[in-house]
Amino acid sequence: MFFHIDSDDGNAIAGWLAPDNPSAVPKILVRRPGEEDIEIVATIERPDVLNLGVHATGLVGFRIDETIVEGLPGVEDIELLEADTGILIYRRFKEGKHIERKFFLFDSSIRPIEKLGGRSKNLFTLTYPSTERYGFETMLVLINNSFNKSIFMSGRSSFPRYSHFLSNAQFTTAALLSDPFEELAQRLVILSLIQKSDSARMLPLLFTGLTALTKFVSDISFENSKGMLAKFRNVTDEEREALVSPMTRMFGCIPGEAPERRHVTAALENLASMDVVGVRSRFRDFSALLAGMLGHDLTGDYEPVVHPSISALADRLSRISLVADLLEDDLALYSFAEESIVSALSDDSGHIARDTQTM
Repeated sequence: MFFHIDSDDGNAIAGWLAPDNPSAVPKILVRRPGEEDIEIVATIERPDVLNLGVHATGLVGFRIDETIVEGLPGVEDIELLEADTGILIYRRFKEGKHIERKFFLFDSSIRPIEKLGGRSKNLFTLTYPSTERYGFETMLVLINNSFNKSIFMSGRSSFPRYSHFLSNAQFTTAALLSDPFEELAQRLVILSLIQKSDSARMLPLLFTGLTALTKFVSDISFENSKGMLAKFRNVTDEEREALVSPMTRMFGCIPGEAPERRHVTAALENLASMDVVGVRSRFRDFSALLAGMLGHDLTGDYEPVVHPSISALADRLSRISLVADLLEDDLALYSFAEESIVSALSDDSGHIARDTQTM
């Protein structure tokens, strides 16, 4: 998907949208609180977009004014979404309420910070959680959105894949790391629950990159250590790829690379280039640093709580040498990063030092 907002002078919002299907007529949803959505189609030909080659006809332009939305100049909370995907393409900036900053939080956990959804929408104009669900082209369009100056993005996206684009677009970046054994326990339990529920068909959409583990978790007994050992002894190549050091893959590998020890060094260097890095075990410290950087408290009183069953499963997993082998690079990465964070906080430096020798 490609889009661009050309202008919003209060009386009209103009722009263009080219959906994933280049021959489809673009459809836009206009959304306002307490009102029914209005669906419009593009009616303006854009030769400039046709020349870009992203749409077959160039009939992609739209203009929203009072003939479509009554009292548009006074409608503060108006959103435009791509109708087929529901992706937000425009929302009006609220002076004094929205943070004038572009911010990306790389959260390595399958269970993101719950409160960020509502709080980020109140503090930022455009919000995009779970960015790993978006394709590469769509991500580049969202990152390079030059019209909007207040953007929040978070997810398990590959940092090496997008770091250059984020830097060019002047994004602030942060990372939150999870204990590898706890994170694996979370993933196995959540995937198992989803697989056994009526939402199983939604698993590919909800948990991008983890569908290879659906069979692995389908009949696993988390209380049976011998049974789990047998499971890990018989993983398929596809399952192994989904299990091996996902955090190192996220921060140190380019797409298509399998994590190796050299990628731990690359991941640490990438983390050192970020503005704030934290670990879930020191979440309040991370939250305070984030608030200091953004000038607003993004997480509120939220505190990540690890359910006792997850902690128990993480402990059992840590005693299986095959699991430790699968997570070898993540265990090294987490250990180095956590040590550096604790050292930086004790020195009151506020974030991981950019000198990678500290890691």
